[in-house]
Amino acid sequence: MTLTRMLALALVAAGTGLAACGDTPAAPSSVQVPPVSVAVLEGLLTRAIQDEFRAEAIYEGVLADFGPVVPFVNVLTAEERHSAAIARLLAARGLAVPASSTSAGTVPHFSSLAAACVAGAVAERENIAMYDDLLQGALPADVRTVFTNNQAASRLNHLPAFERCS
Repeated sequence: MTLTRMLALALVAAGTGLAACGDTPAAPSSVQVPPVSVAVLEGLLTRAIQDEFRAEAIYEGVLADFGPVVPFVNVLTAEERHSAAIARLLAARGLAVPASSTSAGTVPHFSSLAAACVAGAVAERENIAMYDDLLQGALPADVRTVFTNNQAASRLNHLPAFERCS
């Protein structure tokens, strides 16, 4: 559980405790969660961009092994847009964009295109779950927008494409 989520849950729990004491708590939608620190935000952005880099490396490996096959060629382009959007968020805050911790040589390779499609679907499900976690806390609006857009692309476009090809 992320620090931001823990803080949000603690604040909600504190509000619930007030109700038990007879005080009227603010409506849940008005619970003020403190903004994330620069260090925490950098960690969230780094986690997101490394996940996007990992997907890029997996899909680059598939393209190296099987040629320019669909949906990998299309999804790779989208993943590059996702990581670029996160890189812009980092740069806008004066934070360094980390180098990828993965490459086509450090990710699994597959014996068939069908196996690669199954792995692509797994990677997209993990990406969706990661964004579910990252979106739990208080985030600046621009970060929330990028995370939401990246997750929606994975859920609505990438995952179905890999499920169709497997």
